[in-house]
Order: sequence, then structure tokens, then C-alpha cells
Amino acid sequence: MLISLLFGFGIFAADRVVKLWIVNNFALGEVRAFIPGVLRLHYVQNTGMAFGFLAEHPWIFLVLTPLIFGVLGVLIAKNLFPCPVQRLAIVAVMAGGLGNWVDRLVYGAVIDMFEPTFMRFAVFNVADIFIVLGGIAFVIAFILDERRKEKAKVADE
Repeated sequence: MLISLLFGFGIFAADRVVKLWIVNNFALGEVRAFIPGVLRLHYVQNTGMAFGFLAEHPWIFLVLTPLIFGVLGVLIAKNLFPCPVQRLAIVAVMAGGLGNWVDRLVYGAVIDMFEPTFMRFAVFNVADIFIVLGGIAFVIAFILDERRKEKAKVADE
């Protein structure tokens, strides 16, 4: 559990540090080169979720995020995900969600800054990276764990 807490805190802290640096060093809408041909820094604020979805209803995220955290917290506390990778993946999603939720409380929008230059894509932040990677890791770990359980069940028969 301590590893999960430290992992989550690290994600949250990294997200906050990057966002605070952007807010304090960029004007809203400002763009600067970061990794030429790959990524640039572009300070935007997003009241919605990915690609601005539900931007006209920002209150939804202020209400839903704590509810989702509550459900995930209960699932973790009840040890419904004994696989360590699944737990860490959920913690990554929660830490990223917390970072974006804090933005909504403080700024009224999520602070985004990473914009791919090699393709047309949404501007995103550190929290978003861990929400997506955590979700993908959870699904993969869940599928692999289910396959392992099925093999063990067949071997026992």
C-alpha cells in the first residue's frame, strides 16, 4: 500500500510542478518549441475532457471525480484487485484524475501544455498521460490475470 501511495503522490506532484511552471512562465495560448518535430509546449485551458468533450458542462467533472475516487478507493480497500499492476494502474488513473480535478477547482479549467507536432491531436498534460497509461495497463493486466486464472482452473480439473 505504501508503494501505491508513493507512486500516486509522485504522479500528482509531477503533474502539479509542470502545470505550475506553465502557468507561471507562459501566457495563455503561448506556444514554444520543446522537442522539434515531435512536441511543443502550448498553454491552453480545457473546461471539458479529452478533445474538449463536455466543455460546456465543467461542473460534471467536479461532481463525478470524487464519486469515481470513492468507488475506486473502496475497490482497492476491499482488495478486489490483488494484482499489483492492476492496483498501480488504478492509482495512476486516480492520481491523474486528482491533478485535473485540482485544476478545475483552482483555475476553473484543466491546464494542458503538450501538443504533438507530427500529427493533429489534443493538447494534454502529465495527468492525462497517466490516466491513459493507467487505463491501458489496467486492461492488459486484467486480461492477463483472467487468462492465468483460466489456465490454473483448467490445470486443476
